[in-house]
Amino acid sequence: MTRALGLLVAWLALAPLALAQEAPPLRIRVKLDRESVLLHEQVVMSLEIVHPPDARASWEPPPFDGFWAERLTTRALADDPSGLHRTEFRRALFPTRAGTLEIAASRLTLEGEGGAEQEVPVPGASVRVRPLPAGVPPETLVGALEIHLVPGDDRVRLGKSLPLTIELAGDANVWDAAVPALEQALGPGVEVFAEAPRVTIGETGGRATTRRTFRYALVPSSAGRVRMEPLTISYLDPKTGKVELAKSEALAFDVFEGGAADEPRSAFKKRVALSSEEPWPLWPFLLLGLAGIGFGAAFVGYARRVDRAHAAAPGLLSPRSAFDAARAARGSSEFHALLARAVRAGVGARHKFDAQPLTSNEIAARGAEREAVDLLEALDRARFARRSADDESLLERARAYLAL
Repeated sequence: MTRALGLLVAWLALAPLALAQEAPPLRIRVKLDRESVLLHEQVVMSLEIVHPPDARASWEPPPFDGFWAERLTTRALADDPSGLHRTEFRRALFPTRAGTLEIAASRLTLEGEGGAEQEVPVPGASVRVRPLPAGVPPETLVGALEIHLVPGDDRVRLGKSLPLTIELAGDANVWDAAVPALEQALGPGVEVFAEAPRVTIGETGGRATTRRTFRYALVPSSAGRVRMEPLTISYLDPKTGKVELAKSEALAFDVFEGGAADEPRSAFKKRVALSSEEPWPLWPFLLLGLAGIGFGAAFVGYARRVDRAHAAAPGLLSPRSAFDAARAARGSSEFHALLARAVRAGVGARHKFDAQPLTSNEIAARGAEREAVDLLEALDRARFARRSADDESLLERARAYLAL
């Protein structure tokens, strides 16, 4: 009896240790996708946590002194071989000064079953930031960059305004880009009204895709053809260490004066008038009156729908015209950007909001179809990776989504 009691006491003493050995410990790993970068060059910090399946992790990040920090999506990674879950928190960091920058330690909160919380320290890290090469102006953007012009139309009536969107996109620090000097580029014949620029953050290939959007209303003062040479902006490519030049499309649109001559003409021949000696039958007038009433009702309904659509999303592009422009540019460097513009035009037409300045994540958050979001992400990968893609497949996917 005494021996059995001793064994029981020993088992109770050793049981917690055995359970502790069976339960895999919590593991935390802080990783930088590069340890040395140029000033303003993007570096991605990831915090990977291996934790029990019934626990939920939340991270309180450090202040990131010396960085412009942008949040990337939190990802659930494949389970650890031990059966534990893996969660990854990420930040895109853009250093704002040269030297060795320290990322402070932070903390992680793990909430287990029943609401029990456990705080776990997270180690810091350091990044070596190199200054820009000699001869490179300090205002030069760092990272791959593209610039695109998206006019609302190719013609505008005199006295009206033409919407224009200018978009800088890539993995560079686009928020530091200078405002395009449109007044100088267009000349005194066009008045320029600008909206406040917007910065949005997307994600491509695990890195932040930054996008700065400038929107304008152009008001020409005379009829005729308006042309503007392509806009250019310089950036430092970290891969080559050289200053490259991003170049937009040229801008051209027609300004016309309104009048009877601009109204569409009928393609049908005029009928010969009835002889004055013949009696005028009444049935054509009755049919004409009924047709006029029906046409008037249909036109009023159409006008109301158009007004509602314009009120909900002013200045939306035509998906058909945008798709035709992309198809015509197949094989060129502008193809993927123009096809993404067509898909966004289709999203705008379906959901009645302007999708042109939005990222694929923002478009998904507004309720767009997964088909459109996946296609936009594929086009972003093809455009920013600068490698060939199955353009015919992308074109057919866009055609199917737009139902053309």
